Amino acid sequence: MKIQIDGTGTENKGAELMLYSILEEIEHKMPTSRVTLNSFTTNLKYIKTNLKVRISLRQRLIYGPYIREIINRLKLPYHFFTDLFAEKNIDLVIDAGGFRYGDQWKYSDKYIELLEKYYRKLKENGTKIIFLPQAFGPFNLPNSKKTVEILNNYVDLIVARDNVSKEFLLNENVDPKRILVYPDFTFPTKGITPRKYSHLEDAVCIIPNRKMYSQTNISKLEYYELFEKVITEIQNKGKHVFILNHEGIKDLKVCRNINNRLTKKVEIVNNLNAKEIKGVIGNSYLVISSRYHGVASALSQCVPCIATSWSHKYELLFGDFGIDSNIVDINNEYDILISKIISLLDPNNNNQERDLLQSKHDELINSNSKMWKEIWEGIDLSSN
Repeated sequence: MKIQIDGTGTENKGAELMLYSILEEIEHKMPTSRVTLNSFTTNLKYIKTNLKVRISLRQRLIYGPYIREIINRLKLPYHFFTDLFAEKNIDLVIDAGGFRYGDQWKYSDKYIELLEKYYRKLKENGTKIIFLPQAFGPFNLPNSKKTVEILNNYVDLIVARDNVSKEFLLNENVDPKRILVYPDFTFPTKGITPRKYSHLEDAVCIIPNRKMYSQTNISKLEYYELFEKVITEIQNKGKHVFILNHEGIKDLKVCRNINNRLTKKVEIVNNLNAKEIKGVIGNSYLVISSRYHGVASALSQCVPCIATSWSHKYELLFGDFGIDSNIVDINNEYDILISKIISLLDPNNNNQERDLLQSKHDELINSNSKMWKEIWEGIDLSSN
């Protein structure tokens, strides 16, 4: 079986965690499969698996110093060097983009053209296409609507991560027979705690996200000031706190800018792989996260969490665990945020929250097995 994985990478640690989860399932279900990673942000040194895994040769070429000369000599179209080029002899494409289709992305006409050609060519090549749990919508802009039309025309199975996403898809006339609904699929993937960070056990973990000021009305300065106040408040309560970089260099810059504002500097944890990040989160006392998979990794390990949000996907993730009050609007709810933090710093409240999360834990872990079973049964690969 030749399987291609789209939408993951190792720069964004949520995307990397999804990659690990997929590889674990393939290794369990189809251990002789050959896997191609269709990504510009994947470094194989981070990936530990028994599968035969390669990065598409095209993705290596784009980093070559003579790329323009290569294009000219071979007379290749530019999309050959993107992740929207359909390779032949791929039996199955598994897309784990997380959240790539909705009005927030404002895709260009050129992108829509490449997207349609990509999926059309895959289907002409006989490739099956499935979308693992993702957030979708809303779809009010013309090009947003076109992306849904493309998915409806070519994708064999779409797994929405929540019912709101499902409704957005149905409102655009996506075939309901092609839609499943399951929560985030990284819950069962185990974290690994590096020994060098064992001293952070029972500390408060802060996870920033630059999208909080690129996708909302809050300014960069306001975002930095917010976390400066939050960290200072936690320090004043006598609790150890650290900042965790959950993505690449851009989020690291956010971490450093926040830390530079503090009178009492904190440790910034950086350069961990996705499983190590999940391990560090799992050992935390409380997590305050602006990253979706920072929230998912906390809740799935029964660690109390408070989130700032820029998409409906955060609210619905908490809903999966039976919690509806731990999302904070950072534009005007600073006092509420501090109140929630103080509440969850209290040992009794913290333990009660952990008990609540534990009560949902097994159900959500089991749903992952049900999802994969339904996916494999719903996709007939016998003809490939």
